[in-house]
Amino acid sequence: MVDWEKIKIFVKRNNSQAHLAICNTDIFENSIKNGVYGFPHSGTSRMKSFWRSIASMYNIGPLDLVFFYRTNGSIHGCKEIHGPFKINIQRDIPAIYYDLNSKDFPIHIGNNTDCKVRFMFEKITSDIYSIANNFELIKKFETREIWGYRHPAVMNIGAARKKSVTSFTNKQTIILLNLLQDFGVKRFTFENRDLPYQDRINYYNNMDFDDYHFHLNDRFLINNYTNDEAFYYSHIIRAFKYSKCIYRQKLMDDFWAINSSMLSPHGIESFADITVNTLLESIITVHLQNEIDVVTTNKDDSAMMIFEFKKDQITEKSVRQTEHYLDLLSVIFPDKKIFANVIGIGLETDNINTSSRFADNIKLVNLKVLNQSPLQISFSNP
Repeated sequence: MVDWEKIKIFVKRNNSQAHLAICNTDIFENSIKNGVYGFPHSGTSRMKSFWRSIASMYNIGPLDLVFFYRTNGSIHGCKEIHGPFKINIQRDIPAIYYDLNSKDFPIHIGNNTDCKVRFMFEKITSDIYSIANNFELIKKFETREIWGYRHPAVMNIGAARKKSVTSFTNKQTIILLNLLQDFGVKRFTFENRDLPYQDRINYYNNMDFDDYHFHLNDRFLINNYTNDEAFYYSHIIRAFKYSKCIYRQKLMDDFWAINSSMLSPHGIESFADITVNTLLESIITVHLQNEIDVVTTNKDDSAMMIFEFKKDQITEKSVRQTEHYLDLLSVIFPDKKIFANVIGIGLETDNINTSSRFADNIKLVNLKVLNQSPLQISFSNP
């Protein structure tokens, strides 16, 4: 029997987010039994698709929960969300890593497509449930209690997300747990078996590091700089999500210096207050294809910050685009305080400014690479 209240107390106490991983039904049970999840990215490493995938790994905090969506199939539980699990911790950090053509635990789908972007996870309870009534979940989307992605049960997976892992705020995590409690059906029982398998843990801890096998830690980020928006997602998300990140304090101080005059009048006393929850590439509405690069919120989701990244200079167009996002979000969430940062390498012209209507809600941010290896980045007013 699952002690749902105990799990919810853990989530509330630790400000845990949840992360939903899309898992092909053909590899689902093997992944669940081993405590290892992996998904592919297109192209080669250090390219945009690589960094988008890596950013979703850095978005998983050390006290966060994990759920799995099992894709189409004839087995009970397909097209349903399963959980709960917790991210596994090794050497005080989330066990997130890259493992091309793994010698330890091969994960292939389709035409031998390798699932190389990985994390290990552990059980919270011996019984694993799935939300058997997708209509109850979709009702939460319709009321905007859950938002940010298109539910994969009602559309093509590729169109649902451009990546395989998406995130929920702390408040939304409680909603998912309530749905599992009220509408869940038991799918697996682990009894006394450990998760992950010890062999998987041993491989992770003794991995031979090269360009295709490595842990996703601070050292990897500061030694693999790429001028790409998705690299910058990874860089700042790591600092937001991991309190022991080696450059967190400097980054948080930079962003607070830029944003304090905008945020303080609304009762936000530090940049940590507005980055309790971090969401990557959130869909604003099902009626648009546009995604916001990064969204953060405070603990109860009453205040929201959106971040739009440009690998080059901030343009007039990028500022107006962000204003459109703010305008739309203010209609969708009339009770939320909503702010934005547009981040780029300086301004295209000196006279780029926000419109008077949004002057109190947007800050332009200059990103400057001080050193590439080890990486040092500063953020400041343009």
